[in-house]
Amino acid sequence: MNSWDESFSDTKINFDSPIPYYIQIKEKIKEQIDSGSLKYGDQLPGEPVLCNLFAVSRTVIRQALAELEHEGLVARKKGKGTFVSEPESFEKLSGNLSGFYQHMKKRGHLAYSQILKQEIVHAEKDIASNLNIKPGSLVLQLDRLRYIDNEPIVLTSTYIPSHFVPGLENMELSRESLYGVLEREYGIVISRAYRTIGAVVANEYHAGLFKIKKGDPFIVISQIEYSSDGTLFAYYHGLYRGDRNVFEVEMVRQ
Repeated sequence: MNSWDESFSDTKINFDSPIPYYIQIKEKIKEQIDSGSLKYGDQLPGEPVLCNLFAVSRTVIRQALAELEHEGLVARKKGKGTFVSEPESFEKLSGNLSGFYQHMKKRGHLAYSQILKQEIVHAEKDIASNLNIKPGSLVLQLDRLRYIDNEPIVLTSTYIPSHFVPGLENMELSRESLYGVLEREYGIVISRAYRTIGAVVANEYHAGLFKIKKGDPFIVISQIEYSSDGTLFAYYHGLYRGDRNVFEVEMVRQ
């Protein structure tokens, strides 16, 4: 177990700050997780120890732990304590568009891809329909198995009309952001997307690929992407492990 006094020695909360104490404590613990000082499976100190470390009441500590649990960063096990959870991919269903690598880097995770297919193909009918092109048109197909901290999390397929991205089929993309490459090499910025969400269960192929059981749940996201000049640019299809991905959407009453 870690030396908690050392881990948190420079992270005392500011009692004069307008930020609630429990939020400050949540952020301090989150920093330790993001930095790797606290790793998956590590047990957090008990509530009395945390109360003493941060000089706050048990109610405040419980609020902080509840926030961390809600974000999927820790799990509280009855009779055992609070433990750092396995990493999840956490994404908003609406809001800013960001690439997989940027998104995971911000959360302090190691992210990379296994390229399963990266070549020019003839668009099948459903792909052509989503891209508003003729069936048989040439498109770049990019299939990637995305990893977070060495665990397969998402299987994605991206289709782009080949005339938009000449030579992209030969570029190294296993540790590169596709959005970043598009901006740097082609001056193309993806600025808008239309997204749908559904669910399926894993077949034998997907179970083997993800090392999960046949019948385990997947979240399915399909996305049509537009460049900054309004051009329908790409079609994206992703299979997200149901046990390792969390999606958030904000609802506003009109």
